[in-house]
Amino acid sequence: MKKSRLVKLTIVSLVVTSVMALNPVGANAEWKKDNHGWWYKSGSSYYTGWKLIDKNWYYFYSNGYMAHDTTIDGYYLNSSGAWTNSVQSSYASDLDSLGQAILSNIRLENASFSIKYNGDINNVGNAIQSEIDKLKYTNPLEAYNVSDYYIQMTSRWGSSDVNVKINCTYKMSAEMASELDSRVKKIVADIAPNSMNQFEKERAIHDWIIKNTQYDQSYTIYDPYNTLIKHSGVCEGYTLLAQKMFTAAGIKSILIEGTADGQSHAWNMVYINGQWHHVDLTWDDPISSRDILRYDYFNLTDNQISKDHSWDTSKYPSAK
Repeated sequence: MKKSRLVKLTIVSLVVTSVMALNPVGANAEWKKDNHGWWYKSGSSYYTGWKLIDKNWYYFYSNGYMAHDTTIDGYYLNSSGAWTNSVQSSYASDLDSLGQAILSNIRLENASFSIKYNGDINNVGNAIQSEIDKLKYTNPLEAYNVSDYYIQMTSRWGSSDVNVKINCTYKMSAEMASELDSRVKKIVADIAPNSMNQFEKERAIHDWIIKNTQYDQSYTIYDPYNTLIKHSGVCEGYTLLAQKMFTAAGIKSILIEGTADGQSHAWNMVYINGQWHHVDLTWDDPISSRDILRYDYFNLTDNQISKDHSWDTSKYPSAK
């Protein structure tokens, strides 16, 4: 809360281009299938719209059936119905397998793991980077949790099979991520109950984070766990914590990577009542000798926020 415009802008340690948070599903839900397709059942009802299931994102039509092999809201859903990326890869079969292998390991926070890639060894580095960039779209908390990685590759002469070893370091431990999940669910249940509409939930989350968080002027707290526990973080911490809380509240949102006043910055967009809006919690929480809660950057249009924020508009939905 003690922020000036000069210091509230911070570098983002892991570039993320677009992230969408989806509605979580209950533990008692289960997949069902008939001649028409798959749906996801919870009790006596079924899910519609975007849903986060086992850390993969799916879209269900109004009749409950899962979408697949199509594009919804600009996001491509593969044959399994899972959102993989907003643009199909020209060599998706190999890269989808590569991406899933990487994801399955970073979910477990494996410090070192080996995978196989079939293709030109000279393209492995670019292929892995491309897949990690895709995971920044589809699995933001896992992707942001990777603070650094490096790869080693070996291949036999004349063979297209490449053995790849990937070494990762992480920001949050598995225990920290689990505690974050538990704490966020409890907080959201308290401050944004289901009796509220989505706008009311969004505002409650916006207000809670600002009232309980100060800008980290040491520029060392980037992850959502420490931002929550220590009540301090840079813009990446604010934005990831907001993303986590929006998800828990069932609010569809994405993360925007860009600049503000010419410096690297990150903020959120939310999708409420059929419209996208920009919300920048960091800039709504200025450095001050007293606590300040404001709404200068709450639910702005592209035109309004572009006065001091810049981003690649081709990568994100428009807010009108």
